[in-house]
Amino acid sequence: MAQEYIALKQRNEIGLIAINKSVFQTIAKIAVEEDEHVVLHDATPFKYPIGCKVVNDQLILTLEIKVDYKVNVNETCSRLQTKIYESIEHMSDYAPDVIDIRVIGFLFE
Repeated sequence: MAQEYIALKQRNEIGLIAINKSVFQTIAKIAVEEDEHVVLHDATPFKYPIGCKVVNDQLILTLEIKVDYKVNVNETCSRLQTKIYESIEHMSDYAPDVIDIRVIGFLFE
């Protein structure tokens, strides 16, 4: 069974701090919402567009997004990966190991 949290490396005499994987999903969701050229793929009752796995204390994020058809997809995804990485590192003092962005479709608005 996969872990539901990541234990941070800082340990003191009181105990160990652990962060639930839903925190990382929320940070990634906020980063996507701040980008005007990207939206999350529609969620279904059985699938959420942001997947998060913790395997051997490694954080693996998978995002399914739609990108505006007018922008360069490669640059947009690269910028989004950087934004998510920096946000998670800044807010949790933990660096994600893999951020996989999958372009599911395009926005024609």
